[in-house]
Amino acid sequence: MTLSIRRLCLPVIGLVAAATVLLTPGVANAAPPSNDDFDSATAVTALPFTTTQDNTQSTKAADDPTSCYSWIAASVWYDYTPSADGVVLATVASTSNTPLIAAYTGTRGALTPVPGACTNFNTGTSSTFHVTAGTTYHIMLLFPYYGTQVTFGLQSVPPSPNDNFASATVAAFPSEQTGDLARASAEPGEATPSCDATADRSVWYRYTPDRTRSVSVERVAYYNSPAITVYQGASLGGLTEVDCAASMSAASAVFTATVGQTYYIRLAASVENAAWFDVRISTAPALAPGVSAFPEQPSVYDNITFTPYSGDSLGRQFVSGEVSFGDGTSAPINGSPIQHQYTKDGQYQVSVSGTTNDGRTGSGVKTLKVETHDVSLSDFTVPASARVDQTKSVKVSVANTRYDEDVKVELFRLSENGYYQSVGALTQRVVASPDHKVEFPFAYTYTAADATAGKVTFQVVASFGTWSETDDHPQDNVLNGVTTSVRAKS
Repeated sequence: MTLSIRRLCLPVIGLVAAATVLLTPGVANAAPPSNDDFDSATAVTALPFTTTQDNTQSTKAADDPTSCYSWIAASVWYDYTPSADGVVLATVASTSNTPLIAAYTGTRGALTPVPGACTNFNTGTSSTFHVTAGTTYHIMLLFPYYGTQVTFGLQSVPPSPNDNFASATVAAFPSEQTGDLARASAEPGEATPSCDATADRSVWYRYTPDRTRSVSVERVAYYNSPAITVYQGASLGGLTEVDCAASMSAASAVFTATVGQTYYIRLAASVENAAWFDVRISTAPALAPGVSAFPEQPSVYDNITFTPYSGDSLGRQFVSGEVSFGDGTSAPINGSPIQHQYTKDGQYQVSVSGTTNDGRTGSGVKTLKVETHDVSLSDFTVPASARVDQTKSVKVSVANTRYDEDVKVELFRLSENGYYQSVGALTQRVVASPDHKVEFPFAYTYTAADATAGKVTFQVVASFGTWSETDDHPQDNVLNGVTTSVRAKS
């Protein structure tokens, strides 16, 4: 009995020993980092600040805010209270699973996101945001999948040097301008651009042309592109808008710069979209105008729709101008559809000239061929009466005054079911002639069904002999005829 008890106790002793090993500090599993929770955030007391930390055991608290439009698997926290207003840059670096950055003010359970501080998978691994003296900023590094070793940095950065109208940067011509709108601010008294009311984080450039030229301000990169507004005037409160291109679009600002006059170029974005920008100030591209016609191969029967275009690589369309049709007539470009019908065949030089809203002008020419293919059925003679089994001739004549054509004429009979059935077809060459007609001789044998109905309704249809050719005026290509009396055999 004693032996049995000892054997039963051995496994229990082994489990206790194993548990003791697990609890021994020297061999325990790694613990979460000290700043794993909001309440134990690492205090950043001076800038610049940098630290490298293993976050593989970091966790997610139940009340961690959902940030940066991303799923959170784990997070760590840093607190920073500036002694003066300014701009800070938060950065992260990791070998894998780089965390996103979010910043908040307020208290646990009542946190308010700092506008524009959130990073995402498109904006990269840094966040620039404005801070106010005495306010505590809670910076969360959030891991969408799992924690990793991360180097976190926080430093002060200077505001944009041309943040205010009075300190506008003199822009060389041509030039490429870059900067970070996250470091810019909204200056009191700035006019709201007509194309983007939310774009208030702004920087300014000043340009005075040495000669009159057409100027474009184009975005080099589309993503996070700023609103571009061009002004004339001498003071912030006395500016007149010249042109405006909305943010987050492919549009460019274009204007005619008059020699000696000063122009102010404002680049701006909303606080959420304020980011790095890259724009090019240069001579606006020349226009390459043209005009399209529909249909592309018209006849004198077509009311052609003409669509003029500026051929501008920046997308500006004509606001005024003229389309000349090449036959001595023309129509203005004013936003209304432009239509024209020619009275005779020929090749016409259709020209377009116009002006865009920024003052650029251009012209172009299109050769339009008008060619009309049209034959007509001039005669259709059917017998007035017939008997069953009697064969009689049906005569068809085709007239053609334009171009030599291969013409197919098909004869149909209206069936008892109300459908036209083909009873024969002939194809002949019809030479164009002002007074010549070509006869298509048909013969039809009347049937007992025709006698039952008492009459036969015929239809004849003319078309061109090839599938690729169509008649431009098919209204005169169909004729009907009736044999009004069909009798049985005598």
